[in-house]
Amino acid sequence: MRQTFLLDENIIYHAIRGVDKHDQPDTSAVELLVAIAKICHGIFVHQHLLDAYNKALKKLRDYPPRSQAAQFFVRELLHNSLKRGFVRRDKLPPLPEAAREPPAVPREDEWIVQTALISKPILVAHDSRLRVSVKAHRAVLGLTAMDAGEALELAKSERA
Repeated sequence: MRQTFLLDENIIYHAIRGVDKHDQPDTSAVELLVAIAKICHGIFVHQHLLDAYNKALKKLRDYPPRSQAAQFFVRELLHNSLKRGFVRRDKLPPLPEAAREPPAVPREDEWIVQTALISKPILVAHDSRLRVSVKAHRAVLGLTAMDAGEALELAKSERA
C-alpha cells in the first residue's frame, strides 16, 4: 500500500546535508526521499510547507550538498509540484485544544500539525518533542508521527 507523507522542512535540510539533527553523518533522510520517489509514495504539500522548504534551502546556500539525489528530489518537488497538483492551499484547521495539554504540540510546530490535519498524512519530523506530542494526542489528532528512520522502514515495507 502506498503511503502519503508530510515532511517537515528539517527532513529536507538534513537530507541535502546528509546529517541528523545533531549534524552527525546520517543518510536516513535522503534514503527516505529516494524510497518515496522510487516506490511512488505520496507527499502532502501545503503552501506553508513550500515556504518552509524554500527557507531551508536558502540556509543551505553556503553548504555544498552531500546528496545529489536529495537535491534533485527537492528541486522536482518545488518546481513541479504545482504542475502535478500536489500543493494545497486550504485554510489551516484549528489545533484541537487537547493538543495544547502536556505534552503539548510545541508552539513553533503548531502550523505543521495543522497542515497535517488537512489530509492526515504520516508526519515525518526530526523534532522529538513534536513526535512525542503527536503520538500522545493521536486519538484527538488522528495523526501518526515518525522520524526519518522509522518512515524509511515503513516506506520500504509498503511496496505496492
